Amino acid sequence: MSIRPDAITGNAAAEQVFLGFLDSPADDEPIAQYHWLHEHAPVFMTTTGMVVLTRYDDVDLALRHRALGRGDESVQHLTDLPPQLVEPVMALWKRTMVFANPPLHTRMRRPVAAAFTPRHVEELRARIVTRIERLLDELTGGSEVDWVRAFASPLGTGVVGDMLGVPEPDRPELARLSPESMKVFDPMTASTDLPAAAEAVIDMADYFGDLVDDRRRDPGPDVVSRLAGALDDGSLERIEVVAASANLLNAGSDTLVNLLSNAMYALLTNPGQLDALRDLPPALLPRAVEELARWDPPLNLNPRTALEPCTIAGVDLTPGQIVIGVQGAANRDPSHYTDPDRLDLARDEGPSLSFGGGVHYCLGAHLGRLVLGEVLRVLGATGTTVAAAGTARRRPGHNLRGFQYLPVTLTR
Repeated sequence: MSIRPDAITGNAAAEQVFLGFLDSPADDEPIAQYHWLHEHAPVFMTTTGMVVLTRYDDVDLALRHRALGRGDESVQHLTDLPPQLVEPVMALWKRTMVFANPPLHTRMRRPVAAAFTPRHVEELRARIVTRIERLLDELTGGSEVDWVRAFASPLGTGVVGDMLGVPEPDRPELARLSPESMKVFDPMTASTDLPAAAEAVIDMADYFGDLVDDRRRDPGPDVVSRLAGALDDGSLERIEVVAASANLLNAGSDTLVNLLSNAMYALLTNPGQLDALRDLPPALLPRAVEELARWDPPLNLNPRTALEPCTIAGVDLTPGQIVIGVQGAANRDPSHYTDPDRLDLARDEGPSLSFGGGVHYCLGAHLGRLVLGEVLRVLGATGTTVAAAGTARRRPGHNLRGFQYLPVTLTR
């Protein structure tokens, strides 16, 4: 999309650009819109009173500011759903730490965070590498495969399924339900698609409710068993354990899949980057992981609600006012990154905002970085060559960023 800065001016212009890229086809990259907003309206207010932020420092501040938290900003679009669908979804949402504020958030996050410490995640490395190597062995041979369906999805679901203790036969159905359920929290989801998304949320809650009950009777070494144990000491309620389990599964079956798919697409569409990856010293691999996460984050918009009067980016906010941090734009902020539209696997300019920030910083960030890093390392160590094999297709929308289809060939 070509945008002439002199064609439209003012907040109405900024709103038009912002809504334009949200409504554009999923395969349209929003880089031109990011450029326009950075130059002409890095902070603006929509006609409905929402404040939109695109600069790195402003988005970072909004994510960390204690006067901003979670309200109804992520579920306002659900009001047209019938009661039998919206009520169970809202009941689950209100007891989900992703959408809770302290002190409730603090109480719910503590037992979940214990399973995601760097030490616990590091203990999974050997199993993760085994899964990566097995999948690559199965796919290498020159035939066209879908990187999303054949590699990223089984890897993500397998890694998190192992952590949670989800039986292997149940994982394909959960992998189908997870991206469908995530549409509930995307305000750009078409109203006609919301009922199916809400039903997927309910189905996942029912599944994990049964699994929690099973693990409570017969606990194992998995995360769901550990969370189920928190019911006995009173630190968590049953619906909170169910919600936490479903969210963690979503992290593997949706967010991690998007991270792996976006990263591969970035490598394939930036000439020379796969060769550069093979030549990258092992000590610099974490930089490549961070750069790929910056380049195309799995979550583009990160909204907050003002819980009390405050000032963000020079804008005085009143309680209930919504602030939207555009993480994808913040990751391309020319005042924070040198030549931000260039993919540089050795870039060393600090962490991106792809995993959020503040009290709602992504619990799975360390796991996501570890998995992506091991995928890159194993590709190089095994001499696996990945090549584009057709036209990739994005998943609908510009909030949850990922691919429905990413055809590749793998050879050695």
